[in-house]
Amino acid sequence: MCDISGTRPQLADADLAVNATPLGLRPGDPPPFAVADLPARAVVADIIMSPAETALLRAARECGFAAHPGESMLTHRIDAYLDFFGL
Repeated sequence: MCDISGTRPQLADADLAVNATPLGLRPGDPPPFAVADLPARAVVADIIMSPAETALLRAARECGFAAHPGESMLTHRIDAYLDFFGL
């Protein structure tokens, strides 16, 4: 059974934190999690492609974390998408 009652993600032991929500698409969106709660070794990724630098990624870089934008996740998968859809 999975306990989903918590409202804040537990990030203290995370090696990778990925925003896979729509938070960040609009200016003023709140961050999906607190970057300050991550350990120093963590990497932050965001699936949002536009804007390329979301508030989450900006905060991660300002705190010294490696940060990866969403566009690179798409560009490295284009061949697989085209193959899947028979294009």
